Amino acid sequence: MPVKEVLTKYTKEQIKKAAQIKAIFFDVDGVLTDGKIIYDDTGRESKEFNVKDGYIISHLKKAGILVGIITGRESKVVSNRAAELKLDFCHQGIMDKYAVFEKLIKFHKLKKKEVAYIGDDINDLKILDACGLAACPADAREYIKSRVDIVTESKGGQGVARDISDLVLAAREVLDKILKS
Repeated sequence: MPVKEVLTKYTKEQIKKAAQIKAIFFDVDGVLTDGKIIYDDTGRESKEFNVKDGYIISHLKKAGILVGIITGRESKVVSNRAAELKLDFCHQGIMDKYAVFEKLIKFHKLKKKEVAYIGDDINDLKILDACGLAACPADAREYIKSRVDIVTESKGGQGVARDISDLVLAAREVLDKILKS
């Protein structure tokens, strides 16, 4: 059973927290990407996103899970990716990510324990400390890793979103149905 394979990597407490998740909020640079920003000679920006992270988003949404981005940088590339994935929201250029987090949970009538957040840097810490399931990539700094519930097996841009999404879907007993469909 694939669900059992996914869940064996986690503690009972992590699975319990994942089963309560109704929304997943992501940082972008260092989470959905490897953190590199590439500029060509004309100043045009590019980033790499993992297709496996993107693919699971549609399944999260079908399972009724709210999915979106809160990021400190403003980028047309991120806007394009968010639109392509049909994310529920994409907040960019955010200096106070926690304030946006608070507004989102209030607007969507969520409890903090119902939100998973994946971040990798100092400006993510306040949300990571407050949310129901806090995660970071394997290549985050130790002072971030020490404050989260889960350090993913994947590094930033290499399947971090997929790691947490698979856990949430498995804990909510939806992953097997997805795999069978």
